[in-house]
Amino acid sequence: MSSCAEVIWRYIVVCSFPGYANVLQELLGPQRSCKCVVVVTDSITINATWYRSPADYFLVANEQSASVLRSVGVVPEKIKIFGFPVSPRFADFTNDRQLNSKPRVLYMTHAATRGAPELAGLLAKLDVDLTVTIGHADKLRPAIESATNGHATKIVGWTDQLPRMLHESHLLIGKAGGATVQETIAAGCPMIINHVVAGQEEGNARLIVESNSGVIALSPSEVVAQIECAFANDAKQWREWAANISKLSRPRAALDIAEFLLSI
Repeated sequence: MSSCAEVIWRYIVVCSFPGYANVLQELLGPQRSCKCVVVVTDSITINATWYRSPADYFLVANEQSASVLRSVGVVPEKIKIFGFPVSPRFADFTNDRQLNSKPRVLYMTHAATRGAPELAGLLAKLDVDLTVTIGHADKLRPAIESATNGHATKIVGWTDQLPRMLHESHLLIGKAGGATVQETIAAGCPMIINHVVAGQEEGNARLIVESNSGVIALSPSEVVAQIECAFANDAKQWREWAANISKLSRPRAALDIAEFLLSI
């Protein structure tokens, strides 16, 4: 019996969705014979369902989120800061971005595509090297091609090369989705947020703004103005953003988390 109990205790259940740890507790009871680790995938605005659970550890992406958990009474020893577990491929690149030529701007369109052609058209007129990703929204391609007519613009459909593309870019334009924000942080690429879903994405946007790693600009004209400001005066603003976001960057987070799980 002792050997069986020992084998069972080696199991670790990792929960990356709020509430799952509570479900696990309901299923197994207070005497559960496995460890439970919660990976909190929100930043700053963290729903209580994440931490109101009997988990053994809470893994958070940054100090700002750890502070939130401590403020609501989570025992500090249970809180571990590893960064957000993005693809380990982000650790294969360096963040050495030199401004020896045109700034490379990556515009990632999202589900709210109504203003995408207008913004792409305005960006194409700037003195930047522009790439626009449209994912699976192939119907968007003709409108963007028309809007950027006469200006060199690379349009990319679905791709698995985002780690490389983010590392090669000086600036990302996109929505404040959790994965998008955390991947641009892992790549050390400053961000202009042009769309924020109320509630669930507000914390992600705050992380970028409060760390001075980018800015929110919700209209096409605002985005253009922020890009011009970022690269003016020998790119003074952009250099500040790049230095600050590099302090948040933890591209090895997934690997470090895996090592931690094996250690417990």
